[in-house]
Amino acid sequence: MADRRLAKSNVQVIDGGLPAAIAFHTENPTPQLIMVEATDHGDDLFGQLDQLANVCDAGTQVVVIGADNDIATYRTLMARGVSDYLLTPLTARSILDTIVNVFEDPENPPTGRLIAFVGSHGGCGSSSLAHNTAWLLGQIYHDDVIVMDLDIAFGTAALAFNLQPQQTVQQALADPGRLDEQLFERFVAKYDDYVGVLAAPAALDVDSTIDIEALDQLLQFVRRQAPFVVLDVPHIWQPWTQEVLVEADETVVVSTLDLASLRDTKSIVEAVNRRRGPESPVRVVLNHVGQFRRTEVPVKEFQEAVGGPPILVVPHDAVLFGTASNNGQMIGEVNARHKIVESMRAFAIAVGGRSPATAKAAKPKGKLAIRSFLRLKTS
Repeated sequence: MADRRLAKSNVQVIDGGLPAAIAFHTENPTPQLIMVEATDHGDDLFGQLDQLANVCDAGTQVVVIGADNDIATYRTLMARGVSDYLLTPLTARSILDTIVNVFEDPENPPTGRLIAFVGSHGGCGSSSLAHNTAWLLGQIYHDDVIVMDLDIAFGTAALAFNLQPQQTVQQALADPGRLDEQLFERFVAKYDDYVGVLAAPAALDVDSTIDIEALDQLLQFVRRQAPFVVLDVPHIWQPWTQEVLVEADETVVVSTLDLASLRDTKSIVEAVNRRRGPESPVRVVLNHVGQFRRTEVPVKEFQEAVGGPPILVVPHDAVLFGTASNNGQMIGEVNARHKIVESMRAFAIAVGGRSPATAKAAKPKGKLAIRSFLRLKTS
């Protein structure tokens, strides 16, 4: 019940198995899903399920939990419309996976993988790593990636990708319900064949408040538009930032090796992991390692404090990152064979959640430009 995938669900636990379920739902409306533990077998089990079916509302899914490892029982339950049959003993993971599978709509495309980056403090390089990871995801998988810059006042995505967007993420958040695919194209500034940027206005004269419900609605829409969505989350601790960090498929905390960063990284990791659960822990990246060798906290002490090793250690390299920043490029475009680029490529695969073997063929060069030209000619 504490898992992030049930964060928006109402869960009620009632003792008594099938008889209690029948009695309770005779007097109360049924939910979308009933998971019921059965102790009876054969005709007694099937008869009780028929009684439950008589008091269920249309569309209610039923999952039966039992100890009868018999294929004939399983087939009979499926024929009676049961969504799944789970054998005891159970694990939390098996229950959660079953719930996800029950509500998965085969007619709808899978939603894009949500990868959220946040810094333990301002200036630790979280945005830069988010942007470069997004670019690498596109290069590795030959698939669409959308970067969402949620730092309304000070966002840097447009600068990093050398873009001048006409629309911003703040405008999209103002009324996400009106978005459709055609309108959304106007909000996304294309960097290359794969990466599109939903930029922040980066202005101080706009309201930087983000409504949780509007953000949730926008994210649901954006995740249907691309296989990967990379969020650049500002270093603020608000209800909406907490929800994003908890609900993302991958949450990455970027830190540096100083005492304040260690403290804040530890706080963020512990707070978010309590809600994410052990199945999907926060990833920690150490950035600018070696910049201040004499005063840095040792990596070993850092990982002991935060509860595990970092997934990525990025050495300080002012030339590589500075050149990319000044040119409006990603570091892989500046030097594709650099060791940092190689290590970040492995990191992108890890958070991408897919094997590179599943990558699509590269898009033909010029295809995007031709499509854009035709769209302009016919609009």
